[in-house]
Amino acid sequence: MGVARIEDFEKACTALQNAFRGEPSYWYLACKLQDQPLSLAIESEQNIDDLTRNFFTYYYDNGAHIMQSGNYTTTAIWVPPEVHVPVKRTSDESFNQIFFDNSLAVKQRVIPDDMKYYYLFMIGKDPESDVTGSVRSMFEHYIDIANKDRAALVLEAISEHARDVYAHFGFVNYNTFHYGIGEVDTTGQLDSEGKGHTGYLMVYLPK
Repeated sequence: MGVARIEDFEKACTALQNAFRGEPSYWYLACKLQDQPLSLAIESEQNIDDLTRNFFTYYYDNGAHIMQSGNYTTTAIWVPPEVHVPVKRTSDESFNQIFFDNSLAVKQRVIPDDMKYYYLFMIGKDPESDVTGSVRSMFEHYIDIANKDRAALVLEAISEHARDVYAHFGFVNYNTFHYGIGEVDTTGQLDSEGKGHTGYLMVYLPK
């Protein structure tokens, strides 16, 4: 199954919207990274879709590689080493420490100084498609690139299921982090005593 840069912006964006609409941990991150109130995503699916479109458009406009496999069954936003996508710190310094500062320290420790890396910002499989093997094709494509170029691959898994899928492809979890504690519960609802969500910073080092 082939992997290619997208040609249909709307089709690719819709696939990601479909993939993330039901993921509460994503709702939290989408609101935080765009400095929006956490209540926004809870209010309606349209708000969640709008947040996803904002991400998609921003990374597209800043030169990230928006890739698809399985005829847009799986869509992924990759930032290659030669592309810089500006990422602003949020107004929440606790979140910045967890998501940016701690992650940067881990990457600096794990990835050799002379090794470039590809960053996977988002990957989603459209639940409305019955095509199989599209996620595997996407990862095999980039793992092949990583091994040939001696480059690392970096991503954040936002669920245990995603962590296990990535581990299957050779990614190693180097940092388990918790976010949203005291803000939301595990279903994404606002809760001052909520347990929040768990994420995993994972890296694939070339073989």
